[in-house]
Amino acid sequence: MKKKVAILMSTYNGEDYLDEQIQSIIGQSYDNWVLYIRDDGSKDKTVEIIQKYSEVYKNIVFFNQENINNIGVVKSFMNLLQHVSADYYMFSDQDDVWLEDRVQDCVNLVEKNEPGPVCGFTDLEIVNQDLKPIRRMNGSNVWTDFLSLLFTNCITGCTMILNDELKKMVRFSKVNYQNVYMHDWWIGLIAAAFGKLVYLNKPTVLYRQHGDNVVGGNKKNTITHLLYRATHHKPERAQIQHTVDMAYEFNREYESSLNGTAKSYVSSYALLKNRSTFIKALRLAIKKPPLRINKKGKLFFSYLMVVYYNDFNN
Repeated sequence: MKKKVAILMSTYNGEDYLDEQIQSIIGQSYDNWVLYIRDDGSKDKTVEIIQKYSEVYKNIVFFNQENINNIGVVKSFMNLLQHVSADYYMFSDQDDVWLEDRVQDCVNLVEKNEPGPVCGFTDLEIVNQDLKPIRRMNGSNVWTDFLSLLFTNCITGCTMILNDELKKMVRFSKVNYQNVYMHDWWIGLIAAAFGKLVYLNKPTVLYRQHGDNVVGGNKKNTITHLLYRATHHKPERAQIQHTVDMAYEFNREYESSLNGTAKSYVSSYALLKNRSTFIKALRLAIKKPPLRINKKGKLFFSYLMVVYYNDFNN
């Protein structure tokens, strides 16, 4: 018997592209799925669109029709995950288009790596507003080990799938969501620490790039870009802050379950939160430098962590 897949979608003012995304899910080659949609307080016609589909299709559920309120994207997705039951769970954005075999490809990926807690993710194709291809997001440039993921998230939530065994490891009632930057990063860390995090090097989603969600281009190694990064530190400082917050929360919840290098790194970076000094940050950069993809990234991260040590005291 086919495994039941719960597709979890959070919407917010998504009237422009929501129809097209829902239609791409309806057209999936894998048919044992239920789409649960939680609206996060839309002011446009998004709610009307969700109501229309939920009235026509039995496997499309308006999750919070009687209690529409804004709680933010992370809480919205995690609320769906907590209260829905299935064999597998997938996250869906409101403005993408799923390729026809996306659900089947993801189910195959998880089944191939079971038993045990498993989280899978795939590549995606970045497209413009009219779905014309721009480029692939990742190719083979991904990582699935815990420590690399702790410092740089490479998982795009709209490409994820996780099984029920992994969901049971998420401590919903204990999570302080103020420290969790994104749900995909958090779930990926749990999988990498205690189960399997696996990747399919194949686009399964057309990721629409428009004014609200523009992603980086291909000019990251140009002189102009490098000079800009050298003088504009705000985005990188925010990324380091997110890493410290995530380490702090992960240490708070899973310290007793971690061991070895993972435990050492998480507990050390967690100590920066609200207790950071120049000396602490410098020692940490020397003894436990961040694990980044390349040497320049590691040095830049360390430099900013030391120079802006006071960012973590909030």
